[in-house]
Amino acid sequence: MGIIAIFLTMSIPQLRSFQSSSRLENVGREAVSALRLAQNKTLASEGASQYGVYFDTASSPNRYILFEGESYAARDPAKDEAAELPQTIEISAISLGGESEAVFSRLTGDPEAVGTVVFRQVADPASTKTVTILASGAIQEGTAPVPSDAGRVTDSRHVHVPYVGRNIDTATESVRLVFPDTTFSFAISDNMRDGQIFWEGDVVSQGETQHLKIHTHLLNDVAQGTLFSVHRSRDLNSKPLEIELSGDVTGNLISYDAAGITTQGTSIYAGTPELQ
Repeated sequence: MGIIAIFLTMSIPQLRSFQSSSRLENVGREAVSALRLAQNKTLASEGASQYGVYFDTASSPNRYILFEGESYAARDPAKDEAAELPQTIEISAISLGGESEAVFSRLTGDPEAVGTVVFRQVADPASTKTVTILASGAIQEGTAPVPSDAGRVTDSRHVHVPYVGRNIDTATESVRLVFPDTTFSFAISDNMRDGQIFWEGDVVSQGETQHLKIHTHLLNDVAQGTLFSVHRSRDLNSKPLEIELSGDVTGNLISYDAAGITTQGTSIYAGTPELQ
């Protein structure tokens, strides 16, 4: 009996540790389920409304609340579905763009804020469980792997060019394509799509047809300026090229040699070409 009592005494801490770990795992799974439920309700347009999950660290014990509405502040409290955490578990960190809630967009189900929520054991702060909300709409346990460009082949067929410090006058300016024997211009005002510059076409230089596509991902953004995207496939282009903006007297946006090697533009507003 004494030996049995000793073994029981030794096993109790391990049993408690196992129970605590199991509770933490369950909290993580249940939080993921609540987030996915809010996403599915939004996609189904239940009540013609959005849904979200609010993480409440002020309550004791901590809890999360599935709510109906475009935000927790504007929700209908009568429809809240609250889930209290066990007393041994708490919410230790919320990284959702400065908010304490995750709300999903109608039609797409995309999250309006992405990031992580971390749960931990009160008695063992090093024991944590992370729930991650990705921009793709995926919701998962654990942290998302950091994207890596390792192994990705980049070249000048697709180049991004930052253009910062000057607003482009889309009503009056044009883009000029300067080849060895000819210059082709297109008016920006005639080549806009969804608020962005977009042009694709052919230009004949020294008897050979050159094909390019030029568009923007950002245009006169207050914080980031303009971001040009240039597609110049080597099998469709064999001539040197400079790209200019008619309203920029300081220099060109980017230069290509015949082989497609890029040189940063001479304009004071043009940034370093970024191979995609």
